[in-house]
Amino acid sequence: MSLSSPFKRPLLIYDDKCYSCAKFAKAASVLSRGWIRIAGHYYSQEAKKAKEMIFPPGYDATRMFWLVNRNGAHGARSGLLPVVREIIVGMFRGGKAGDISEACEYGGTPQSCYTPTNVFKRLVIMLSHGARVPFE
Repeated sequence: MSLSSPFKRPLLIYDDKCYSCAKFAKAASVLSRGWIRIAGHYYSQEAKKAKEMIFPPGYDATRMFWLVNRNGAHGARSGLLPVVREIIVGMFRGGKAGDISEACEYGGTPQSCYTPTNVFKRLVIMLSHGARVPFE
């Protein structure tokens, strides 16, 4: 079985300890009419299983959000265009919207992570990092 088979519908793996990240994931799922499945880095078994399949041992995939589709895993800045593309596909195909938990923990301690300053920090980090793991 190739890696692209489990990801015929895209999976967005997001930081489920961050309020603004959870809002981003939920917006992507809603805008795509549920086509984009969502799973949190820390609390979702689906995300943990997907990361074990995709990334080499010892790789810290929690540094950014990942959109995993048939072509591979696209992280942060490299994942923005694939997210938009999958939202457009989802507008036509649709799916079933997933449930999402919105925690607010950043850097190990609970705090007001949805303040404008922290949202801006997350945005800068997302736009300055990017990675891609293609499927063979």
